Amino acid sequence: MGRAWGLVGAIASGKSTAARWFAERGWQVVDADREAHALYAPGSELVAALADRFGGSILTPEGGVDRPALGRIVFGDPVALRDLDALVHPAARAHIAASLESARSRGDVVLEMALLHRWPEMVAGLDRVVGISCPEEIRLDRLMSRSGLSRHEASRRLASQEASLLLSPATVVLENAGTVEELEKGLSAFVPG
Repeated sequence: MGRAWGLVGAIASGKSTAARWFAERGWQVVDADREAHALYAPGSELVAALADRFGGSILTPEGGVDRPALGRIVFGDPVALRDLDALVHPAARAHIAASLESARSRGDVVLEMALLHRWPEMVAGLDRVVGISCPEEIRLDRLMSRSGLSRHEASRRLASQEASLLLSPATVVLENAGTVEELEKGLSAFVPG
C-alpha cells in the first residue's frame, strides 16, 4: 500500500502544477474535480437532479452538464452554491474515496482536492496534506488568463472561496507567488523520494 497525500488550495493557486510535479515522479493523481465531473454524464441521476434545481440551461445538447453555464449560476450566489454542493457531494464522496483507495493499492497517490476541509474523514485517511498558497491578485490574473473570464467573473469565483479555510487541512503550506521552478523547488524540499 502506497502513501496517500492530499493537495489543497484555492482556485488558481497552483494545485494542478503541483499535481503534475507529483505525477512526473511516479505518483498517481486523483483529481477530485475530474472524478466528480465524471458523475455529470448524460442520463445520470445527478444530472437530472441538477437540471431540476438549476434548469435546462445547464445541459449540453447531449444531456450532460454544461459546467461553464452551471458556474455562471452558482459562483457568486451562496444559496445556489450550497444547493449544488448538497446535490453533488454525497455521490462524489463515495466515488472519490473508491478512486483513492484503488490508486493507493497500486502505489503512492496524491489527491488534488480543493474542498478537502469539508470531508474530515477523508483527511483522516491521508498521510499528509500539502497546501498551495498564492496571493489573490496573482490568482485573479491566472484565472482570467487560463479561463478567458472577465475580471468581474474571475473575482466572483475567487470571492466564493475562503483561501484560509481551503488550506486548513494542510500539514505544510507552500507559497506559490513565483515561478513554476520555485514551486517545484519547494516541493522537492520536503517530499521524500
